[in-house]
Amino acid sequence: MRYFGSKVTTIDALYDLVSSRVPSGSFCDPFGGIGSVSSHFLSKGYTVWSGDVLSFAYYFQVSRLRFSPLLFSKLNLALGFEDCTDIAKHLNSLSPSDGWFVKEYSIKRQFFSNNNAKKIQSCRLEIKRWAKNDFINHEAHAVLLAGLINSMDKVANTAGTYYAYLKNWHRKALRDFNFGLVEPVHSEGKGFCFHEPADLLVKRGHFDVLYLDPPYNERSYPHYYHLAETIANETTPKVHGISGVPDKVSCSSRFNRPRDAKNSLSDLLGNAHFKLLVFHYADDGLIAPREVRDILATYGNIEEFQLDCKGYTTKDIPRNAKHHLYLVRNV
Repeated sequence: MRYFGSKVTTIDALYDLVSSRVPSGSFCDPFGGIGSVSSHFLSKGYTVWSGDVLSFAYYFQVSRLRFSPLLFSKLNLALGFEDCTDIAKHLNSLSPSDGWFVKEYSIKRQFFSNNNAKKIQSCRLEIKRWAKNDFINHEAHAVLLAGLINSMDKVANTAGTYYAYLKNWHRKALRDFNFGLVEPVHSEGKGFCFHEPADLLVKRGHFDVLYLDPPYNERSYPHYYHLAETIANETTPKVHGISGVPDKVSCSSRFNRPRDAKNSLSDLLGNAHFKLLVFHYADDGLIAPREVRDILATYGNIEEFQLDCKGYTTKDIPRNAKHHLYLVRNV
């Protein structure tokens, strides 16, 4: 799934810097997004604590960090499935269904072809039925919904987010929808996932590494990814406008607000316990580099690094961007 907060292009450099200072232990990622950084550190053997306030992002984390075939043992027994392959085959074999999703995001708005929208609708209904019949627990439910969101994103007629659809059908949107699960991490490490704000997660323990990657501009993730969040919450809200944004959308983070971002960082760190702090931010973010250094200097000596990464854009232009990484050993 394309996610404009993703740090996929910087993961190797990030890991090299962190592991050379703290080669193992607990790694806390309270702004975890869809779990790209968390899953990488889990694959390297760290014990990972990851979280996010958005339901769909949290579900991706559960899929990557908590997946086990045993999650579906009750469903397999009830419906005679052998494994996850059978689950996917069943969902892909469902008859297309009409409904709210088809009406709002295919007929009224060109986010999906009509046939794909009907297949997505059928999967929504089936997964919801399984949960209602108690065939799946919370984590299995999360894994299935993350799989549905990831699969539908592969045939969405968008440039990356759900804030707008394309006027002409993109080639990916003309493909047939095919349900599949999000690829999990196979590791000896342990992963823990939390659907809660960052300032609550950092209070849960003393971490060897605290990785902070908060929003750095005023983009509202709940608005840009509203449809993924609606699917995760299994709701049929009243929506409006060309984007079909729900009338009621969850509030953006305090880190999205120019007046609050700086104090939000200070407040969060005031409740955190860590050996190594890794603060990942953009130089043109709402908190100026000088202000970042003033806050972090309270906790120890600062090492600074610049990482080359691909910035987010919907246009056919180079996406190169610079990110700043601040490393602080807590004194």
